[in-house]
Amino acid sequence: MRVMMMDSLSLFRDFARYTEWADAMVFSSIRKYPDAGNDELVLAKLRHSHMVQQAFLDVLEQEPFNPEVTRSLEMPELEQFAMNLHRRAASYHEALEPDMLDTVIELPWAQQFGEKIGFKVRKTTLAELLVQIFSHTTYHRGQVNARLRELGTAPSMTDFIAWVWTDKPAASWQG
Repeated sequence: MRVMMMDSLSLFRDFARYTEWADAMVFSSIRKYPDAGNDELVLAKLRHSHMVQQAFLDVLEQEPFNPEVTRSLEMPELEQFAMNLHRRAASYHEALEPDMLDTVIELPWAQQFGEKIGFKVRKTTLAELLVQIFSHTTYHRGQVNARLRELGTAPSMTDFIAWVWTDKPAASWQG
């Protein structure tokens, strides 16, 4: 049996593609159950998740970020926002070079967050921030899927292994 070694950058690119696919699957589930698109808990989690994705990407691309960018978006606009954001992120990930992963990135909100929680914030690398982005998104996607179950619908399977087993398909967006 041949074992394939995957470098960190390839794995991060896979996680980015997986995250887009899984986010698109969640929006697909919501379209199948229209009441879910009007649920304030679902909207709040998706608005937050995509605002955070946008904020991190803005910082990584040295652009100003707006924490209010998703606040008033309704489900169709939010899906379009997410689709465009993932396309922008894909371009960012494709342009990364392996030596960039060790670059220290300072988040504008890190110090304030550390003070609020009560710890000193250490410097973080790009690789660590990428892991944060993917894990934070997965966390909130799970909350959305749990809420969809509470609303009486079965959310799409969004596990990473399901994406791998189905040969890593591209995201399928309605927009």
